[in-house]
Amino acid sequence: MITKLKLTNFRSIGRIELSLGRLNLLVGVNGSGKSNVLRSLTFLREAMKLGLPGAVTNSNGIGSVRRHSTGHPHNVRLEVELLLDAGPSRYDFELTGDSVEEYRVKSESAEVSLGDGSRFAYEVQEGKFVGPAGLQPNLDQQSLALTSLGGDPRLRPLSEFLSNTMVYSINPAALRIPQKYSNESPMQAHGENWVSVLHSQEDATWKAELVGALRKLTGDIEDVKVTKAASFLIAEFKHHSANAKNKRWFSSDRESDGTLRVAGILTALLQEPALRVIGVEEPEQTVHPGALPLLFDYLVEASKRSQILVTTHSPELLNHVSLDDCRVFTVGRGEAGTLVQPLSDDQRASVKEQLLSLGDLMLSGDLQLDLPWGEAE
Repeated sequence: MITKLKLTNFRSIGRIELSLGRLNLLVGVNGSGKSNVLRSLTFLREAMKLGLPGAVTNSNGIGSVRRHSTGHPHNVRLEVELLLDAGPSRYDFELTGDSVEEYRVKSESAEVSLGDGSRFAYEVQEGKFVGPAGLQPNLDQQSLALTSLGGDPRLRPLSEFLSNTMVYSINPAALRIPQKYSNESPMQAHGENWVSVLHSQEDATWKAELVGALRKLTGDIEDVKVTKAASFLIAEFKHHSANAKNKRWFSSDRESDGTLRVAGILTALLQEPALRVIGVEEPEQTVHPGALPLLFDYLVEASKRSQILVTTHSPELLNHVSLDDCRVFTVGRGEAGTLVQPLSDDQRASVKEQLLSLGDLMLSGDLQLDLPWGEAE
């Protein structure tokens, strides 16, 4: 898992350092920069899978990646410390540029633990590679060495970990329409291949959990299936009424936004193979407050097999958070950009002693950083 995430001048973020656990919640008002923490994981993933130019393009150019500033553009730096199967590892890179819309790799380095207890490392400075003999990647000013060295057995665990992450912002509209079959995995960020993921997996890996959760959510869903219509796949939900004999199947276009959003989030959490890191943007959106304890229970359970990061501004969700289960960070934005801090000792003590819940602290304003706000981006 990622044990530490360090970001400098990434989007709205000035400089932050987060020590992460298995389950992590980022709390803050709209526009505070919570989503940009998760976007850094997407940027790392796309840099590994598409190459750095692809990641920059998908982020709408380096001008959108780099924090806005007056004067000379700031350097962008991303660093992760990880605990891989063989032991602690680290990866970082820094981007610089002579103008707002230009960039080049200023530096890059990696250090990984190997199974025999030794360490393997390399670094790149201004295009010059320094590493073990016989290892020489093809480099240019806009390429990362790890994307060409990821096939090396010593670096493969690091490359695969960074590639095996996904941030989800489930769009019920994407789940509502018939979908062409796709063998792409994992499930895409908005659920565009949701039905294909269900269709491709063994029922035993998802059906009982998904149906059980939706039954608790709606009170009348008792089954879910995937059907084919021409070249499209459609998810259908079996409902029952007060009359036990009256049971009908409805396609997903008949379901509410809340039902589909929960179905999409649970599919992301239950998909096989499990992702190493899963981000979830505001899971409370369109979901009835009474269902949030159920959803949080699934996040806790999923954190046993995937590292979970969640953004939220829902006091109802926070009311069910146990500080033993997760780490909570407060996000705010000032003149230096987005800032992130863990709960204070006083806040933790209040929650531990059951004097206040996290939801109470949020509603009282005690979870909001008291900062002078900078210009909106």
